[in-house]
Amino acid sequence: MGSGMVTALGFNSAATLAALRAGISAVAETGWVDYESGERLRAARVELPQWWEGIGKLADLVAPATRECLQVEADSLANVPLLLGVAAASRPARTPRVDEDLLDEISDRLGSAIHPRSALFGGDQTGCADALVVAQDLIERGETRRVIVAGVDSFLSQATLNAYIQRRRLMTPSNSNGFFPGEAACAVLVGRAGTSNTAELSILGQGYAMETATIERTDPLRANGLTAAVRQALRTAGIELKDIAYRLTDLSGEHYKFKEALFTAGRLNSADSQYSLELWHPVEYLGEIGAAILPVLLAQALHAWQEGYAPGPLALCHVGSDSGARAAFVVGVDRREGDC
Repeated sequence: MGSGMVTALGFNSAATLAALRAGISAVAETGWVDYESGERLRAARVELPQWWEGIGKLADLVAPATRECLQVEADSLANVPLLLGVAAASRPARTPRVDEDLLDEISDRLGSAIHPRSALFGGDQTGCADALVVAQDLIERGETRRVIVAGVDSFLSQATLNAYIQRRRLMTPSNSNGFFPGEAACAVLVGRAGTSNTAELSILGQGYAMETATIERTDPLRANGLTAAVRQALRTAGIELKDIAYRLTDLSGEHYKFKEALFTAGRLNSADSQYSLELWHPVEYLGEIGAAILPVLLAQALHAWQEGYAPGPLALCHVGSDSGARAAFVVGVDRREGDC
């Protein structure tokens, strides 16, 4: 029903989404150095007034995005659960005390108590997918009318960067099969379909699966996990892949995820589709933003419909984490007014 963002492209949702639509990239040379080549790394850094590492920075990123969501219906954090996706516990050099302190830091910055059902989901790119399941349950059981599902993440610390350089995961002068690191926060306001006065993006189907041939393993990749997740999402939505107009994904520049998306589309697509199945990957412009990516995809799909540049009424969002978790969502516009 609304979104809020703090990214390297802008300090609110409108600025970020306009820049994404225009194809503006925030990836630029930084002060961090590739220890192998001695050259400066390229990354997407949020230009905060005061920049530092740790819990404080994560709170400074996500608190304004959360406030922007709350302003959609002039509510407070005490009345709306905040379900927040963060880095997985296995992340190299993960920010200390995220689980213990982050919600309190957000509460301090917003000057409001935290709703008792607020929680963290440490699942990297799929953390917010888990949060959406919980949000649906809270809404369907009548515990709340609205939920904020948000994600915040940063790869910009020297220890994290060194770890990914060592794993040959980062884009460097000696490695073209890698990602540009970034940082961001994004939040989306969700509720029962048909209960707002604005244009809504509806989640029509969802699917979850596990991939055994993860990026850290040497097993042959067949995209079984993502294929299963997408197939389940399509089945629950009651459609086929040929009905999907475009895809919004967490592709980051690493060959692994491009192959995975290609294999999945090849298995499920048919030749009689009227759509070209465009592939949108905002990480190209925002850098790798980990746990924040799924809310970005949902916000971009809503914005594309609102502003009239969506290739069609139905989209497929899919994300995957290094652990092998895969999640897919079929999303579409609210058809109450019959304008799609």
